[in-house]
Formats: sequence, structure tokens, C-alpha cells
Amino acid sequence: MPLKYDFTFAEAAIRYIESGDGGLLRELAALDAVGHIFSHAQRFNPEMCAGSRLDFVTELLPLSDENKLKAPLVRRNMGYARRHIADTDFVRDIVLQYLPEGIPLRATLFFTFGYDIGVAFGENCSLNLAHSIFMDNMGEIKYYAIHELHHAGFIMAKGGYMPSLQIATRGEMAQAIAYFTHLEGMGTYAPLDIRRREDAMDTDKDYIALQDAAGLAVLEQEYFDIYHHFASDPSAVLTREDWGKIGILSDGKRLWYIVGAHMARTIDQRLGRDALVGLMAKPPGAFIQTYILNKG
Repeated sequence: MPLKYDFTFAEAAIRYIESGDGGLLRELAALDAVGHIFSHAQRFNPEMCAGSRLDFVTELLPLSDENKLKAPLVRRNMGYARRHIADTDFVRDIVLQYLPEGIPLRATLFFTFGYDIGVAFGENCSLNLAHSIFMDNMGEIKYYAIHELHHAGFIMAKGGYMPSLQIATRGEMAQAIAYFTHLEGMGTYAPLDIRRREDAMDTDKDYIALQDAAGLAVLEQEYFDIYHHFASDPSAVLTREDWGKIGILSDGKRLWYIVGAHMARTIDQRLGRDALVGLMAKPPGAFIQTYILNKG
């Protein structure tokens, strides 16, 4: 099954926001794209989906002045995504260079309005065309599409496995950290070469950080302080303080993304692409250990 590009959510969201027609909400709630992001929210943001899919999409798309101002820009972004992603299959060609041979990449890439910047769940992924990053620079859409589509391929390579954060011990936390370091690191690394060729390394803070060797050393030390805190005492029961340590991995200093991409780049440069993509078939900790053994 080929890769599919689905614009129905973004299109219907614009119609709803511009018209205020509440009847469109039921149409929206029934879309496959909403099922995708609702399932992701149930797993990772359960506070957003205590009710039905209709409740979820109603909360996601308030009839606000802010959203009315966004609507024409999202329409512009849809045009960009059609021309540079859907019509060319450009992102698929890039992503396949960073996946093991034989991954079918049978995902649907949904273009949405209002949920996160982009997410992957199961075999599918999505991009929020209303995100402020894309409002400011629509050229970022194709790079983030590579990121999210790689996640979909990565999850396929893992046989559909994604760790739960319903965990109780430091050892389980170390495994989750290792998985998301690998996932986000590879997703961030996959567009790096095309960004460099298109002079787009300075348009996103993760890639600015990846060019700063001194800053990277600091971030790497912070990352390993956290990782070894959990990995060195695997049987210990997680505390509230333990949970407080992991924020900078994602929302804070984005260590999963930046340090993870640095690990992927180092492995690729020193061992080659086959070794790098081959690590997806191994347990999550293998990515980190391979980096430690080869970083020099």
C-alpha cells in the first residue's frame, strides 16, 4: 500500500472556523485524522480526551479570533504541502534512506489543525499546519514531515511497539528514555542533510544547537546525568522527584531531539548508514551503547 497524504482534517477545520457551522463538527469527529490524533492523545495526553471524539474536536477548534486569523495561513500551508510533499513524494524518498530495507512505509500522513506540531501513532503520522512554526516559515513543513514520517517508519521497524509511560521503576524509565532518544534522535537526524543542502540549518533551534560543539557537550552531559540516574538503579521505585527530572528531555532543552540526533550523526559517520538503521531492530538501549562505544 503506498504512502497516502490526507488533507481532509485541515480542509474541514478551515470551513468550520470560517463559517461557524456547528454541523461540521460531527463531520470532523468522524474523520480518520481525528481518530489518529485522538488515539495519540489517549495514550500520551489523556487529560485532553476525557470525553468523546466530538468533545475532543470541539475543544481543539475553538471559534476564536486567533483561529480565524490563522485560517488563511493554514490554507496557504496546505497549498505548500500539496506542491512540495504530496505531489512529489519528496519526503518518502528521504525517509527511506534512514530506515531498514523492506520497511513498507504504508502510512497516512494527515494534515491537521491544532494538535501538537506533529505526532506519529501506529503506522500513521500527522502535521499541524496551524502551528506557529509553520505560520512563520512554511518551508519548515517539509522538514517536519520527514521527521514525523520517519517516526511512522521507526514504529513499523519496531513491530508497532511504543513504550507506555505507565511505569513504576527507574529501570522502566531508562528503557523509555532510550526508546524516545532513538525515536526522536533519528527523526531529527533524517532531515539534517537536506536542511544543510537547502541552507536551512539556522531556521530551527534544534539544528542551530547541532552546530554548536561546545553547547552539545553540555547538553550531552545533562542527558547522561539523567539517563544514568535511572539506568544505574533499575529496581528503585519511581518518585515524584524522578518524574521531575525528565521534562528537559522533551519540552525543556529537547535533549531527546538534539542529543539523540548527535548520537545518530556520530554513528552514521563512524559506522555507516547500514549500522545506524540496523539498530532499529535491536533493544532501545543498543542505540545509546553503540554511541558510547564509538564517540571517541
